[in-house]
Amino acid sequence: MTSPIRYSRPPVELPLDSWLLEGGPAPGCTVCDALDLQRAQALERNDWAAACTAAREIRNHGHGPGELP
Repeated sequence: MTSPIRYSRPPVELPLDSWLLEGGPAPGCTVCDALDLQRAQALERNDWAAACTAAREIRNHGHGPGELP
């Protein structure tokens, strides 16, 4: 039988999957450009949740008629 650990351990830091931050803005799309700026600002302040959210919105952004110049 093993005895339980009775001292604190350092936190485990898991690596961030790089694909969560991927996604390039569509050329000429102002919505994608704004989301790209939000992602860059979030990365500068180490706000990974906001950066991943902005990247996901870029990847999922539909380009319907009238959205691209």
